[in-house]
Parts: sequence; structure tokens; C-alpha cells
Amino acid sequence: MSNSLKTENNQAPEENTETSKKAQRELRRAPLGPDSLLWKWGSDNRLQLLRGYTGILQNMHPAIGQSLLDHSKFFDEPFARLQRSTPQIIQSIYDDGDIGERIRDYHVTIKGTLQNGERYHSLNPETYWWAHATFVYRVIYAQELFGTPFTKEERDQIVREGVTWWDKYGMSERPVIDNYDDLMAYMDEMADTVLERNETVDFALRTARVEPVKAPNGVPEAVWKVIWKPIMRSAIWLTVATLPKQYRDILDLKWTKRDQKRFDRIAKSVRFIMDHLPEDKRYMEPGRSLMIKNGMIEGKYKEPKKIQGYAPKTTDSDSASAESAHGKDADDDAAKRRAAGCPF
Repeated sequence: MSNSLKTENNQAPEENTETSKKAQRELRRAPLGPDSLLWKWGSDNRLQLLRGYTGILQNMHPAIGQSLLDHSKFFDEPFARLQRSTPQIIQSIYDDGDIGERIRDYHVTIKGTLQNGERYHSLNPETYWWAHATFVYRVIYAQELFGTPFTKEERDQIVREGVTWWDKYGMSERPVIDNYDDLMAYMDEMADTVLERNETVDFALRTARVEPVKAPNGVPEAVWKVIWKPIMRSAIWLTVATLPKQYRDILDLKWTKRDQKRFDRIAKSVRFIMDHLPEDKRYMEPGRSLMIKNGMIEGKYKEPKKIQGYAPKTTDSDSASAESAHGKDADDDAAKRRAAGCPF
């Protein structure tokens, strides 16, 4: 598939003068490889503690939140969605092949109508960049909360490695940011002008506390029935703990001094545990094995699961968007995406 993909309404959005200038600027990149920071920290197990944080920030974007309502099984099996998506995102950091483009192609048919009547498409570069930016920033944020914070120079390097990572998707450079300060300003602006409390976020933070969801893969249903409440409440509490105040305010989430003291103790314990783990146990798959393969750490190599290709049926119309997202064709398309490993 061509790297030049259409966006909202199957048309590339028009660029104003300011946007054109941004697109024409020379982006600063840093290479990815065994000596890069994203290769070293992009599969750190502490990122597991920010799964909820990253998901909530992404779902607060109106287009992403709506796309889950329209196209995803997130509400039926939220854990399975995480189990499908996380390994692929990690693998794309290390991969020199076409995994990034395959991940992108899962989103070709993800489009529809927002609550305000505007059209959305998940391959709109601004929407896709927001999701990517949260993945890049969580590498920095994980060490800030649970490890040793990066220096200013290291943060800039990670963001510039994130530009190289973005290149793997074959998407427009228009929204791309190449330094830490601008990334932080961008995230603040998104919080002020775009992000919202919506049905998808409310399900993740409120409904899932009181209504059972499908068990994670590998957990027997009988066991899940007993443990789901404390598991979900703890996971949601940790998610709220990792959200900065500006996001909690948007979502009307309460956070007390007592909560903060409890979280500070947990973060301190995580730092201690990670410092005393064997090196190869500090990383999650498939990044761990890819680091072993490239001589970064020692340990037993495990071949990463192959990501299958996905060839969606595309048309020049929007007939497969939100209006028909729950019809038979949409169900068949969604099944093919998931069979290929799509997180939706």
C-alpha cells in the first residue's frame, strides 16, 4: 500500500500557510538502534504501569474515543485489546521491516462521525500523531515516576528518536514535533482545546469498576469472577494516580493527599524492585528478546510473533464508516483485522 494515504472524508486535508511552513521545516531525527534510548527503555517493564494512563489520554481524543465506540471490541474485552496491541507497538520500535505500515493499515477503514456531526478518520495525521506522541512520552514519564528521570538532552533525544519511529508508519510529517519542550506545549494545548471526557473514558474509569468485563487471556473465568473487582479497582486507581492534574480535572476525578502518599510509596517500591531485578527481567516481550538478539542484554531469545498483513476493502465513499460500522461487512472486516493482530 502506498505511504500516501487519504485522511478524513478520504481526502487529504488542506494546509494553511502556517501548516505548510511547519511541513516544510527540517525535522530533527535521531537514529534507532542498539545505542538508542528508545531501544533501551521502550520495553522497560515500568511501562506496564502506564498502560491505563496511555489508553486514557488516547481515548480522550474525540476521534479515538468515538472510533472505539464505532469499531472496537474494547467494551467487550478491554484486556484482550491491550494484549493484542502492546507487543506490536513495542516491536515496531525495533523492527526494520514493514510492521509500522501494517499497524497503520489496520486503521484504513476506521472512520465515522463524531458526536458533533463532524467526520473523523483514524488516519488523519493529527489524530494518529496524538496516539504516537503518548507512546513516545510514556517512555520519558515512566522513568520520571518510577525510575531515574532523564536529562533534558536525553528527553530531546527520545523525542527525536520518536520522529524516526513515526517515519515507519509512512504518515505525513505535518503534525510531527522534534523536541521535548514543544512536545510538552503540544500536550498542554491538546488538554486545553481538544481532549474531553467521553463515553469511552467513562467506561474505562467508572463503569469497569462496577460491571464485570471479560477475563484477560489465560485467566480462567471461575478465577476471574472472584478477583475481578479488586483487580479492576486497583488498576483504575493506578491509572488515576498516573494522570496529571490537568487530565483529572477534565475527567472530574478526585485525588486526595492520602492517595498521593500511597502512590509515592508504591513508586518508591517499584524503583527498589527494578534496581534489584536481573537485567533481562526488567523488560517485556518482544522488546526483551530483540534486545537479546542485538547483544544489548543477555538472556534466552524468544522469536517474536509474526504480524500478519491486512488488506481491507476500501471504497471511494464513506459507506463503511460509522453508519454501517455494526453491519455484517463491518463485523467481517473487524474479524479479519483482529485475526491479523489488530488491537481494535
